[in-house]
Amino acid sequence: MSEKHAPTAITDAVDFYEQWPKLRSRMERMADRYPLAEDDAEVLSWMIKMVDMVGPKDITREK
Repeated sequence: MSEKHAPTAITDAVDFYEQWPKLRSRMERMADRYPLAEDDAEVLSWMIKMVDMVGPKDITREK
């Protein structure tokens, strides 16, 4: 059974940060479900780690 996702609409970096907990779990599932080349899996792993390091003080909403 395939999992259906509502379309992801991200308006800016703050919105992405606010959605990150949900998006992070999607990225982890994607890494587990789809065969990735070793170097692609490494890049995805580092992308997750980097976003995890971002906090609310690191980003601001453009006016």
